[in-house]
Amino acid sequence: QLIMCVVTNNKADRYTAIKKKCCVDRAIPTQVMVQKTITPKGGNVRTLMSVATKVVIQMNCKLGGVPWKVKIPLSGLMTVGFDVCHDTKDKSKSFGAMVATFDYENKGVPKYFSTVSQHTHGEEISNYLPLNTVKALDEYRKEYGELPKRIIFYRDGVGEGQLHYVYEHEVKSIVEKLGEVYKKFGNDQDVLFTYFIVSKRINTRFFERRNNPKPGTVVDDIVTLPERTDFYLVSQSVRQGTVSPTAYNVIYDTSNLKIDHLQMLSYKQCHLYYNWSGTTRVPAVC
Repeated sequence: QLIMCVVTNNKADRYTAIKKKCCVDRAIPTQVMVQKTITPKGGNVRTLMSVATKVVIQMNCKLGGVPWKVKIPLSGLMTVGFDVCHDTKDKSKSFGAMVATFDYENKGVPKYFSTVSQHTHGEEISNYLPLNTVKALDEYRKEYGELPKRIIFYRDGVGEGQLHYVYEHEVKSIVEKLGEVYKKFGNDQDVLFTYFIVSKRINTRFFERRNNPKPGTVVDDIVTLPERTDFYLVSQSVRQGTVSPTAYNVIYDTSNLKIDHLQMLSYKQCHLYYNWSGTTRVPAVC
């Protein structure tokens, strides 16, 4: 089911009210369009083709469809992303949002799981990640009858000074919970688990002579730290100005994957944001 709303103008309060009523109160996807947007220019219907294509892609996603895929040759993969959003009006409120994608390379149509938890006093660190990760595992098992073989976790919104705290309180708690869940279902081996810290707000810039580096450019030497498994990835394309790379720091890894494979996987994840036909600055789950 999907509700399409055609409105006369783009008043923010009306849009917010529609989304809140349908998403929060009723859990029904909606597509809100301004009348001017779907009105042919000069009576020429062909001018609507670009708009219609973008709207149909959005509606397709909201109904569970998949407009495009990338080849990820890893069976039993669950990719997880987490970020914290802060209320602009009430600074004491923050919300942690987690999204998990289920293996689709060998299972057909990909499935998604999402959950939101409220934080207090602007906290960036989440106490709910282990519990929400278990919820995602339960949904995966219900869908496919087994647990994922491999989990890749992308954690956004963490400052440099919080890395130790994230490792001690988030990563260790998640690993402990994963061990409990997998042991419960007869798997005593260590879970293949990788935990990335993804940082967008950095001052590092790269140049290819007089131009920006091409999308897919990876820098993992010289300017990276030798004691870390980290790299910079330029995944997006910009028409003007200097492109901003994204920093990836692997703070936990039992995946047995080479760093080159983790880099390629991260770049492929940047192609899966369905509201934009190009690549994004961070993996879509972030």
